[in-house]
Amino acid sequence: FTNMMRAYYILLAASSASALVAPGARVASSRLGASTTVESSRRHALGSAVVAAALPLAGFSAFPAFAEEAVREVAPSTSRMGGLVDAYSDITKGWSIYKPSTWNKFDGAPGEYDAKWQDVVGATEVITVSSSPVSSGKGIDALGSPSELGEKVAKSRDLKFVSAEAVKVGPLLMYIVELVGQGGHEQIGFTVSKGKLWRITCKASEKKWDANKDVYAKVLVSFQNKIL
Repeated sequence: FTNMMRAYYILLAASSASALVAPGARVASSRLGASTTVESSRRHALGSAVVAAALPLAGFSAFPAFAEEAVREVAPSTSRMGGLVDAYSDITKGWSIYKPSTWNKFDGAPGEYDAKWQDVVGATEVITVSSSPVSSGKGIDALGSPSELGEKVAKSRDLKFVSAEAVKVGPLLMYIVELVGQGGHEQIGFTVSKGKLWRITCKASEKKWDANKDVYAKVLVSFQNKIL
């Protein structure tokens, strides 16, 4: 980072930590997300720092602090959508997801993502799975409501916040936020499990968004922190 970017990172982390982290808590941050440019990669890292820095020390909470009726419950998706997606498992790290069947896979890049898939035709269509360690905390609901998290991430990356919801996918509570900006459209699923903050990012250009959004919705609710 340049000095300016480093200062901006510190201000964002400090702002989140002061609002949500108990005194003395260790702050865990990570440069999550993947992008095709250096600038968008930095913005992903900043957005992730806001999320990771806000996770406090305390007992794990199975349900969100906000109204339980706001949570949409779904079973982890196992449909292949007529062959559009295939199951993928990371045996070493113990997680699985359904990914587009014809997309290219890229091995993990330390500090950026654990796995990445990109459309063989369009460079703007990208899915990444990222993780960073967190202290034993309250879970994703420690960050407040889904909208509060979405607005915070959007502000940190200079994007427009579109929508957010809480989804209980099997045992996992996931916040799914939708953002839009000059770089295109994206949905991000955030969840905390096994001492890690997981982030599933689905991106496409605005032109290609409608053609991919159904597959992306499937991918997000297929994530499981276990092997299929």
